[in-house]
Amino acid sequence: MTDRAPGAADALAACTAALRAAEAANAALRAENAALRAHQAALAASEARLRLALDAARMAHWDWDVVGARTTGSAGREALYGRPEGSLETTQAVLDAVHPADRERCAATILNALQRPPGEQPFDLVEFRVIDPDGTVRWLCSQGRVTQRDPQTGRALRAAGVTYDITQRREAETRYRALFDNAPFAIIVIDPASHRILDVNAQACADYGYDRAEFLALTIGDIDALGDREAIRARGRAHQAAAGTQEFEALHRTRSGELRDVLVRVQGVDLGSGRVTYGAHVDITARKSAEAALRRSEERLRVAMEAGGLGAWEIAPDSGQASWDARMAAILGDPPAPGRAALAELEARIHPEDRPRARAAFRAAAAGEAEYAEEFRIRRPDGEERWLRSWGRLLPPGRPQARPGDVAEARMAGVIADVTERRRAQERQSLLAREVDHRAKNVLAVVQAALRLTPRHDPAAYARMVEGRIAALARAHALLADNQWSGADLAALLRAELQAFLPEDLARPGPHRIAIDGPALLVAPQPAQAIGMAMHELATNAMKYGAFSCAGGRVRLGWQLEEAAGRLLLCWAETGGPPVAGPPATSGFGTRVVDVTMERQLGGRIRRSWRPEGLLVEVELPLAAVRAG
Repeated sequence: MTDRAPGAADALAACTAALRAAEAANAALRAENAALRAHQAALAASEARLRLALDAARMAHWDWDVVGARTTGSAGREALYGRPEGSLETTQAVLDAVHPADRERCAATILNALQRPPGEQPFDLVEFRVIDPDGTVRWLCSQGRVTQRDPQTGRALRAAGVTYDITQRREAETRYRALFDNAPFAIIVIDPASHRILDVNAQACADYGYDRAEFLALTIGDIDALGDREAIRARGRAHQAAAGTQEFEALHRTRSGELRDVLVRVQGVDLGSGRVTYGAHVDITARKSAEAALRRSEERLRVAMEAGGLGAWEIAPDSGQASWDARMAAILGDPPAPGRAALAELEARIHPEDRPRARAAFRAAAAGEAEYAEEFRIRRPDGEERWLRSWGRLLPPGRPQARPGDVAEARMAGVIADVTERRRAQERQSLLAREVDHRAKNVLAVVQAALRLTPRHDPAAYARMVEGRIAALARAHALLADNQWSGADLAALLRAELQAFLPEDLARPGPHRIAIDGPALLVAPQPAQAIGMAMHELATNAMKYGAFSCAGGRVRLGWQLEEAAGRLLLCWAETGGPPVAGPPATSGFGTRVVDVTMERQLGGRIRRSWRPEGLLVEVELPLAAVRAG
């Protein structure tokens, strides 16, 4: 017995050591399991944030087994295509989800990408339509690259990429194209270096008889009677209306070979891809109308919900603690570094008018009643006000319970984006639409009045008079456009109207047949058109019967400002023309135009004196009705 005791003791010690090792191993295993659960919770939170970012950007990623013709992707991919969950597992299923009209083009793009040499990996960017179950048609964009090829044959084996919703962008492009195509005058956009035609609208096709594809195969020299590129450039340089702007009349040839008189106004425009020349072409042979040069204001709205454009945040609603990444810090106007603060601090940055709504939406989401999606204003530390949009949702508990009965704290996670530019673009678009509508109505009213006051018994005379009156209106519009429609300088307005009748007079040195003199005055847009029309009628009368009808005739046009009385006095004095025996037996239509514009439209008074040496017309106008601003 005593011989075996040491052996038993050793065995007992060994068992005790083994038991302790097992307990240590179990403790290590429990710690490892706890760490694993923590990592799994962190991974779930990370995936949830990724899902939020993809959902906010309306984006899904995909992976394609080319050989097996099978596809997989992120959650929400089927919803992006308007298809049930799990229905896009094959290549053919994805193609079947594409709109029938786009399906063949998409398949060709895929085939082309797979057949490219190994050094040219990226797919072409392809845009296509899908149809939602309710019949709504949306636009998607997909792009990817070959990720694996057979090392022996170079055959594509796998590919991966992303698909995202571009419906808003396509709708914005459609609205822009509709405005472009429905403009009531021809628009031709050319490359200023080669004169190659880059784009045209529907009215250009109707006026010239070419379809759009035929137009894009031409240069401007193919339709301009000058033909030669340098001759066209020289004419443009000779008719500079302002810096970067030219206005002139030209003979243009239609598809049938017919030559038409066209009023052309061109403007150089700097785009992101280079400089183009935007030309408005008004057919003054048939329609006899002038269109003011329109400035194109283009703002293409982009869905900037990419991962790099979104800031991420996480909030514990119970404790009110919030944390965010460097991108969100930059959006808030803070140094671009991760931040941490109480929820109340973040809410204090929200504009007081938006704060109750944003707070209520957040609390409803934190209670699990709805997902969080709100737009609101903030004020940055430097005082700048910005519009933000934020999305978020309630996440499952992010950490395991320490002890039975403990309750893990709920968390809200989400993303945020700066949408200030979209808001501003919407405001600019609304303002532009109202401004274009207002100006178009004014122009149509003036043109209608000019047509109504012109006699129609002689078609040729009717055409000449209407053309002259529309040209007078166009000259006033050119001056107003040069000044951003803030007004027109009275001296420049009168000089433009009279110089149209004696174009060489003011250009040569020495005594002039036209004398214009008066103090500086900026005239508002509507009275500028009326005064220009009245001066055109007086000059037309002078060409027919007065000072402009003979070589020695002169016209002196002066004005005075009586600030105290609030009056503008205009004086038209003719000398050197045929002797004037007295007032005419009847009043002509030109006289009616002057009376209507000066007296009825502007509330002024007119006095005419038929002196032997020439007609004297004195006009008294209310200064408040004439002066801009």
